[in-house]
Amino acid sequence: MVSSFYSYQKLDTARMMTHATPIPPDLEPYKDFVKTPLETPLVQVQSADEDNVPQVELKPHALQELESVERLFITKRLKVKNVLFLKGKKNKFNVRTPDEKLVYTIQEQNSWWVGYFCYGLRPLQLLVRDCAGVEVMRINRPYACTSRVFPCQLQRVQVFSPPGTRIGCIQQKWTPIRPEYLVVKENGEQVFFIQGPLVTISCFRDIQFHIYRPDGTAVGSTCKRWQGVVHAMFLAPVCDKFGVAFERDLTVEEKALLLAATLLLDYMYYDV
Repeated sequence: MVSSFYSYQKLDTARMMTHATPIPPDLEPYKDFVKTPLETPLVQVQSADEDNVPQVELKPHALQELESVERLFITKRLKVKNVLFLKGKKNKFNVRTPDEKLVYTIQEQNSWWVGYFCYGLRPLQLLVRDCAGVEVMRINRPYACTSRVFPCQLQRVQVFSPPGTRIGCIQQKWTPIRPEYLVVKENGEQVFFIQGPLVTISCFRDIQFHIYRPDGTAVGSTCKRWQGVVHAMFLAPVCDKFGVAFERDLTVEEKALLLAATLLLDYMYYDV
């Protein structure tokens, strides 16, 4: 009786185990709430080194005022008081555009005595300043005689822009009749030649020096206009006007060289 009871209990336990609910497998907790990482972040984060990189500002060219200019008018002034009190003969020039906008002021520097003995052939420096008073160009002219007297000692003007950086020179060429000048860049390339008239005296007529490329193509001209007998007799030594015209698409360095050549021509033929 007891043995049958134990056998029945074992059978009932085995039946319960076969019908029991199976143990579920291990599940990853909060699987639905786990997000996959983004391939690229939405916000680009710069490193500290990139934030501290200094911003480089491009400085404007020293001769940027000449970029869109095709004609310049030059007014010359001489302080009579300085001449009378033996302070030297030093010209001052104002360079303007056709609409009367002041572009540059040019001041002559030389030894106090050279203007009284060398006149228009005197050695000098011309300091070219913009409207803000900043020196943008310097023109150096050593002493030299005229080509018709000493052909071996011709005029040569050095042009620097900004001061200390040579951009070219103006060289006088020996000719028996017509005056001629060469405009040469820093690398030795001749960009223009300037040819004057047979008679350079400005008497009852305008005087022009024509500017050409090496192949003979006309580029522009310098001009000194006749302003009357009274001006020629009394005012020309202390105030005068002349100008230069050239193509608009020339580089600012080429325009600066032509401006320097125009000033040299004024000293050579019209400064007294």
